[in-house]
Amino acid sequence: MALKGGSNMKRILLILLACIFLLPILTWAESIQISVESREFYPFFFLDKKNSKGILLDMVKDGLTPLGIEPIFKPLPLKRGIKMLEKGLIDALIAPRIKNDNFLLPEDAYKTDISKQRILQIDSVVVTMKSNYEFFGNIKTLPTPIRITLGDPIDSLFAQQGLPIDTGQSGSHNIKKIMRDKDGCVITTSLKAMTWLDNPDYSNFIDVSTEPVVSRSYFLIFSKKTKFSKETIEKIWNEIAKNRDDYIYPIKLFTAY
Repeated sequence: MALKGGSNMKRILLILLACIFLLPILTWAESIQISVESREFYPFFFLDKKNSKGILLDMVKDGLTPLGIEPIFKPLPLKRGIKMLEKGLIDALIAPRIKNDNFLLPEDAYKTDISKQRILQIDSVVVTMKSNYEFFGNIKTLPTPIRITLGDPIDSLFAQQGLPIDTGQSGSHNIKKIMRDKDGCVITTSLKAMTWLDNPDYSNFIDVSTEPVVSRSYFLIFSKKTKFSKETIEKIWNEIAKNRDDYIYPIKLFTAY
């Protein structure tokens, strides 16, 4: 009996030791809660079976990995994400620059058009039916209605000028509308527009502007109530910037989409 009991004790001791050694591995990755817009902004962010995906998310994740931080992406409307960030219910938000005393952005976010610690600079261009029209920067000349994706904050740019806006669930919806109605224009990312130019269903019927309507810096914006220190936040921004400025990294990233 003594031998059997001793054997059981050794077995229990081995199990306890295994748990002790495995515990640091299991709890090593610290999590960060990040809000990302739930609208389609392909290929930068979009929903795939209710899960957020896209280039901006990949860039943030790759910047967090060397620091042992695991992102939890929460797809939310932009306004709701901003409210949650103000309250400290999430750590960070992927969005264009937002001026808010409750938020932490890179120091140069408002000092220069293109911040060194941005995630990425994203251009939005004009797509029209083939015609003599060419966009030279004056939004008042845009063919109307101006079709944008639902929830895109760019709508304020056109609303301020009293220009007619038509919102669609996605860029795919909007390009089909312009093909059907043969009027107005679609505002989309330059990358999305290129996919339409490569599509024989659209390429012979549309023009894409060379001049962007707007060029926006996207940031990983932190709440001042986040658990992460300013030192850690700087490291995260720097890791993202280091990858972005690498020659090979963006090529590999963009070809995946």
